[in-house]
Amino acid sequence: MRSVVAVAALGLALAAGAAGASARDIMGSERAERLLGTQRADFVLGRGGRDVVVARGGRDRIAIEQDGASDVVTCGSGDDVVTADRRDRVAADCEVVSRALSRDVARNVGAQHATQVEPDSFAVGSTVVSTFQSGRFERGGASNVGFATSRDGGRSWRSGFLPAITQFSRPAGPATAVSDPAVAYDSVHRRWLIASLALLPGQTRLLVSRSTTGRSWSAPITAASAAPTDDSIAFDKEWITCDNGARSPFRGHCYLAFTDLVGRDRIVARTSTDGGATWSPSIVVNGGGGVGAFPAVRPNGDVLVVLSDGGAMVAARSTDGGASFSAPVRIAAHRGAKVDPLRTFQLPSVDVDRSGTVYVTWHDCRFRTACSSNDVVLATSGDGVTWTDPARVPLGRTSSKRAFIIPAVAADPTRSGRLAILYYTLSSLPCRACALDAGLVRSGTGGRTWSAGRRLSARSMRPSWLPATVSGRMLADYVSVSWSRGRPVPVFALASEPRGTSFREAIFATTRLR
Repeated sequence: MRSVVAVAALGLALAAGAAGASARDIMGSERAERLLGTQRADFVLGRGGRDVVVARGGRDRIAIEQDGASDVVTCGSGDDVVTADRRDRVAADCEVVSRALSRDVARNVGAQHATQVEPDSFAVGSTVVSTFQSGRFERGGASNVGFATSRDGGRSWRSGFLPAITQFSRPAGPATAVSDPAVAYDSVHRRWLIASLALLPGQTRLLVSRSTTGRSWSAPITAASAAPTDDSIAFDKEWITCDNGARSPFRGHCYLAFTDLVGRDRIVARTSTDGGATWSPSIVVNGGGGVGAFPAVRPNGDVLVVLSDGGAMVAARSTDGGASFSAPVRIAAHRGAKVDPLRTFQLPSVDVDRSGTVYVTWHDCRFRTACSSNDVVLATSGDGVTWTDPARVPLGRTSSKRAFIIPAVAADPTRSGRLAILYYTLSSLPCRACALDAGLVRSGTGGRTWSAGRRLSARSMRPSWLPATVSGRMLADYVSVSWSRGRPVPVFALASEPRGTSFREAIFATTRLR
């Protein structure tokens, strides 16, 4: 491992950048300073104050930690990766730039502050809307649901928090905690919709918050409500999508799929035809149970719900606008290597391209000897009924100790077969002290060939930097990527080293990707 050098004064920083110097780790102090890299690939960490960072050459990684100051970053030559706060000024010569979208500012007792996890996003043209949990509770859920919206293809963002959800919202709502946010857009009724799972004493509700702009949100309506049969929850892992297909006979239908735990474990779906204002009774998708129900719509109006059920990924199809679903068909068995001490579930991520091809991704250990580690895999279908065998996305060697987890797939709506997959990579398993990073890989051939994986996080995370849950340290149950203006916009959670008793995990988006 390379040495870490504390740069506390301008003279020392300049010495670090002397001509011919070796690449090094340059760590700033808690006060304002100038940090100057060498001509080679450096890691530069700005820790506090109004820093000026100049990376002089090589493939540099520059991490500006969340401190509220307005830092200045210049990259120079080379292929550089920057993670920055939202107020920082990053020069145009930096190739990959990810910025914090939001920060958990709540201080309610019982939550782990400052934490933000579980982002989803959706794009329509130049507008991208993301949503996420904020202020995670160890026993489940969070203090509130946040959002961040871009109107210029993910380059700049405005963020806030949804009103009237929990007791900690402004204005306050009835829930004690909220979880599993997901976002969709109904182009017929011109409404952005954010679905969330609200926990109340003795009751679970599925809420839908609505907006015409993606920046100002209504108090939520209740799409479903039930009392749990025990002391846990009545619903779990809801997901929302809308049919915006120009040729679909069901254009303007929105679909909410979720696990219904009341009485028996089953997957159900509800439909709205009025922009999310009202919702139909539940229709059974899979009576045998499951988790991670993910609805997606093909251009002809067929609705697919993909889910994990008893060690297999399966898909159920509706051809009548959500009024009924066929018996689920098996996509493939799935098996995952344990990722202790992290919380990770094998949940599917699904998208459909303009030709109607369906893409499903998850992490799986099938390609590793003795299930020793996880890879990202991808299965495809032209009709939602017949599926290819899962193919391994080649992010590294199968003999490597590295693991790849929590993938999210997006298809470019303007070009068939152009895909992006966002994922996390772990340096080794088990991961008690491993390094965690976010990455992105792209395909222009529907997954037949792939680019090299692109690192998005300038500084590797450690498991101890993440909030605790009853299932392990929480990086994210899911992340998201959406295509806007012909480029992928990844949205993901990143953490910095905690300060005292406060975490520093926030939602980031890659605002520049070359």
